[in-house]
Amino acid sequence: MKQWFASLKVSQKLMLISIFFVMPDSLMLYFFITGINANIEFARLEKKGNAYQRPLEDLLELIPQHRLLAQTSGSGDPSVRVKLGRVEEQIEDAFNALEAVDALLSHDLQFTDEGLAKRHREHFRARTVRMEWEDLKSRLGQLHPDAVAAQHLHLVADLRIMITHAGDQSNLILDPDLDSYYLMDVTLLGLPQTQDRLAAVLAFGAGILHRQTITNSERQQLAIHATLLKEADMDRVIGSLQTALNEDANFYGRSASLQARVPPALKEYSDATEHFISLTNHLAGVEGTSVTEADYVAAGSKARAASFALWRIASEELDTFLQTRIEFYEQRRSRSLMVAALALLAAIGFVTFITRSISGPLRRQAEELQAANESLQIEIAGRKRTERELRRSEMQLATAQIIARVGSWEWDMASGKIVWSDENYRIHGLEPGKYAVTHQAAMSFIHPEDRVMAETTMIRALNEGLPFSFEHRIVRPDGSERMIHKRGEAVMAADGRGTAKVFGTSQDITERKMAEEELKSMHKMLLDTSRQAGMAEVATGVLHNVGNVLNSMNVSTTMTQDILRQSKTSSLVRIAGLLEEHSADLTAFLTSHPQGRLVPPFIVKLSCLLDDENQRLHKESAALTKNVEHVKEIIAMQQTYARVSGLVETVQINDLVEDALRMNTCALDRHGVETIREYAPVPPVPVEKHKVLQILVNLIRNAKYACDESGRADKRMIMRSASGNGRVSISIIDNGVGIAPENLTRIFGHGFTTRKDGHGFGLHSAANAAKEMGGQLSVHSDGPGRGASFTLELPVALSS
Repeated sequence: MKQWFASLKVSQKLMLISIFFVMPDSLMLYFFITGINANIEFARLEKKGNAYQRPLEDLLELIPQHRLLAQTSGSGDPSVRVKLGRVEEQIEDAFNALEAVDALLSHDLQFTDEGLAKRHREHFRARTVRMEWEDLKSRLGQLHPDAVAAQHLHLVADLRIMITHAGDQSNLILDPDLDSYYLMDVTLLGLPQTQDRLAAVLAFGAGILHRQTITNSERQQLAIHATLLKEADMDRVIGSLQTALNEDANFYGRSASLQARVPPALKEYSDATEHFISLTNHLAGVEGTSVTEADYVAAGSKARAASFALWRIASEELDTFLQTRIEFYEQRRSRSLMVAALALLAAIGFVTFITRSISGPLRRQAEELQAANESLQIEIAGRKRTERELRRSEMQLATAQIIARVGSWEWDMASGKIVWSDENYRIHGLEPGKYAVTHQAAMSFIHPEDRVMAETTMIRALNEGLPFSFEHRIVRPDGSERMIHKRGEAVMAADGRGTAKVFGTSQDITERKMAEEELKSMHKMLLDTSRQAGMAEVATGVLHNVGNVLNSMNVSTTMTQDILRQSKTSSLVRIAGLLEEHSADLTAFLTSHPQGRLVPPFIVKLSCLLDDENQRLHKESAALTKNVEHVKEIIAMQQTYARVSGLVETVQINDLVEDALRMNTCALDRHGVETIREYAPVPPVPVEKHKVLQILVNLIRNAKYACDESGRADKRMIMRSASGNGRVSISIIDNGVGIAPENLTRIFGHGFTTRKDGHGFGLHSAANAAKEMGGQLSVHSDGPGRGASFTLELPVALSS
């Protein structure tokens, strides 16, 4: 130790001494910050428990209401059925909210199968409780009233246990501050217990009043319930809230919202509950009571509503308390870190000053020693250059693998040892070098559905000594899936018996597969949207446009596949095998061996080739992305019109014509049809947009086909708008094949068509749609070969 300390420079010794002085303070700071962070996380977990409890409270409020309505639904009163349906919808909404918060917080609050099993609460999952509710709702009319009441009570008991579990696992029950602790006592324990008891007493008393008879045993039960409501429930809630109000100023300052919101809500709760307790006592102690069922139900419902209103206010104020505590600790942590940073900077500055004051004289001695050392440096310069070249070669190889997203691997059949490159670790979602790779471990990453295929392919390749190439999925440790293209080549043993080693590559092709799947999804979405909107003609036009984009995307996909087939990544396998073969004398091999001296320049050239491949792949990927965006734009436009089916809107006709043209742009360009726009200023028109769009798309497509079939070089279509006599007209004029005079009177008839693959429905449905909107569709042609003109007329919107 003394020799080591003596070998240090003066600056290093001073720095070491400073570190020893700073270390205790650093440890104290670490433990201090760790304690603050623990307090912050403690409060955040409490907030999560409070958030999880909200939908449970909503259900705790609604389930007893559903029970009361279900008991009276057989009376024949239609209003009861309406109310019952409304409450069922509210319960469904509350369950949706519960499942949403469960998806976010179930892991933190141990609402998982494993977490609940540890506490013997396997039944109390959000989905399980919802299934109970769905079963009750579906069999409500078939069950006996007692069974209906029992299932409602079971649901309420499940919800109470879920509230208890949330409180246990979220630290709420261990809250350290008096003000927030007593708010927690109200929201987690006091009010849920009160609400449960209010619902039970209300149902019990209402049943007695409904049958208008009461036994002595029932009187005793009512008296006990009234006493518990007063002493165990209401007094506890009032006492806890009053304590929270009194202790508020002692923790992080006085809360204005707490003092303003809680007392009025508490008074309303206590008044309503006192009134209900009074009616319950009256019902329990007086023969021939004058309490009616309606008055009793109204009083109980009011008390429950007041309790839930008080719970929501208390829950919100508890969240406010917790957030205030979190902010307090965060500010305290920031101040502590700032002070520590300033102290550290001061210490560093002081050490730097002392070091420089001492190191001046020593620098001169170092210069003398430097001169003596130069001769030694010259001797070892050659070795350093060799090491640098080796490191550069390794870095270039690793960079090439990262660029191509290709990892290499080697399997020694004799020893069973498998070596992965760093990129191969990253592809499998692992930190390079931190995982012991065996054949069994490597196979465990392969998706279970692909494992047999992969094992069979590799065994066949090993037995036959042939190269192999296949695609399979892997499952990373975080659960994500990736698509891998695996290639390999077997190296036979020196005696020709069996396989000695296998070299291979694994390429991540997930993004390419995702692009292909997105393309399929876009195509399906287009068909579904068109079918649902009933816009067959519009969908056909859109599909023509999308077809052109798909052709471009197919070209890009083919180019990508060609690049991947011609990829030089297989050269990485041979280089890796060569380096592994000479791993024992790698430096001598790279500097002296004829093949070894070629490795560094070959890797440089290979990295350039892989970089070029990567740029070409990026270019084709960008083209694919652009084409997918084009498809999305076309679909978005079509969906805009699909959504407004049946809705009359006042629109600008010229804009609608442009939308129809955009849906057919690619088809018109492909057929070489020139579009001429002759728009006049026209007033807005009240129409069903999707119907007008159907008509225009149909007419544009017919004009395109007419021009294409004419064989003319100067194919032309004119889009013209005009107005007059209270109407707006849109004309589509083409210089195509024209229409024979005898067909002009039949062209709008059902099933009439002059095209070989036509169905005769388009113009007929277009004419009917125009008539339904108060307009008309007309045609004019000077005969075959002279073109045709279709005109859509629509009434103008009336001025106010």
